[in-house]
Amino acid sequence: MPWYASNRGRLGDGVRINPARKERHMLVKYWMRKVVVTADTDDSMQLAASLMKEYSTHLLPVLKKGRLVGVLTDRDLKRASPSPATSLDLNELTYLLSQIKVGDIMTRGAITVPPNYTLEEAATLLLENQISGAPVVDDAGQIKGIISQREIFQALVSLSGLRKRGVLFAFEVDDVPGSIKEITDIIRLYEGRLVSIFSSYERAPEGRRLVYIRAFQLDRTRIPEMQQELRQKGKLLYLIDHTEETREEYIELDVQEKTDLSSLGAAPSTIKKILFCTDFSINSVPAQSYALELAKRLGAQLMVLHVVSARVLGHPAFDNALPDTASELQQTVDEVVGSGLDKVLQECRKEIPEATGHLCSGEPAAEIVPFARKHVVDLIVLGTHGWTGLKHLILGSVAENVVRTAHCPVLTVRSSGAL
Repeated sequence: MPWYASNRGRLGDGVRINPARKERHMLVKYWMRKVVVTADTDDSMQLAASLMKEYSTHLLPVLKKGRLVGVLTDRDLKRASPSPATSLDLNELTYLLSQIKVGDIMTRGAITVPPNYTLEEAATLLLENQISGAPVVDDAGQIKGIISQREIFQALVSLSGLRKRGVLFAFEVDDVPGSIKEITDIIRLYEGRLVSIFSSYERAPEGRRLVYIRAFQLDRTRIPEMQQELRQKGKLLYLIDHTEETREEYIELDVQEKTDLSSLGAAPSTIKKILFCTDFSINSVPAQSYALELAKRLGAQLMVLHVVSARVLGHPAFDNALPDTASELQQTVDEVVGSGLDKVLQECRKEIPEATGHLCSGEPAAEIVPFARKHVVDLIVLGTHGWTGLKHLILGSVAENVVRTAHCPVLTVRSSGAL
């Protein structure tokens, strides 16, 4: 018969813990499922299947005379179950399942986890043995709980602070003392409250480390300003606002290491004027980062261009509604375009003070190339994706047309936009 053990809210050493505070601890005993349902080797397969369904578990520790001898998983049950193509009727199937014993189909030599293992150690053990969970057993051989992927996922969500929503920043920083503090000091300066900080050397370049910081209570109108200061302390990789459900991915460019401009038909020394084309959407942000970095590295002049499309239905100014009259239409365009260009210029001028803004009206691809030729531009930088869905179908691929007709090299930057 099944054995039930419950030590909910109490630790193995008899010390009580407030469940609301367990997020501070990374040990298995604070996160394991403490109500354990077990099976005996002589129990039927039918009973074991019923227990799994009743208690919503995929793993049953199996005991023989009170000692752990194996585990039974839903995979073991499926492997031992009759084929759906069987010719047996329901009564025959029921009888067959009642005759199969748990001890005959269980996985022997159960892998166990000590209560004082960290979550990382438990996760590593599950991964290395390609199992979804394991019994938690103390030094006396007593089963204290179950740790599975579900509990580890719950811990990850809780420890990361995702339930607080807020904003997640991802950085690549120098691996030197104080590099993380410089970033957190800026976030605090903007009155952000830190929820979690994770750091890793995995997949980071030599001498660098990856840092993930979640903060909440940030004034979102000041985030662009804060981003500029954060970029002075480390490479900002991406930003995810879980409150506003927006995601931005940034591409920081090292010209000498990451871009071979000669492949574009130009040597770095010949690029004196760069044209950055923007549609004010989030998809323009990575291209803007490239343009700014190139202009800084090469000491080039930066020009920012926005084209008000003649096909007004495709313009962001009309995302909400199309104005009723021509005068309202012109007013809407002027307001949206003016504020949009001002915002982009403010961001660019923090790094390139001499950046200039320009406006054109017409088909984007047809206007960008003549503008670049007229102003003797040496390099055009633009994103490969702008407005999406039906609007993209109406406008066609601006980047493709510019690449095909431009007189100078064109650097197109693929954007993930709203991930």
